[in-house]
Amino acid sequence: MNQTSSTYKISRTTYHVVSTAETGKTETLEKKIERLIKKEIRETMEKQQFSAE
Repeated sequence: MNQTSSTYKISRTTYHVVSTAETGKTETLEKKIERLIKKEIRETMEKQQFSAE
């Protein structure tokens, strides 16, 4: 296994991403970051919807 870590700052949020590459996996670091950001946005929107009710 090969492990890589990267830090990305987007607006006021800093993302520390750890990626472990295994044989047969196809997700790139960029795709992982995109997936994590989308997940965070989705969770934030859900929290906002519940607080508005």
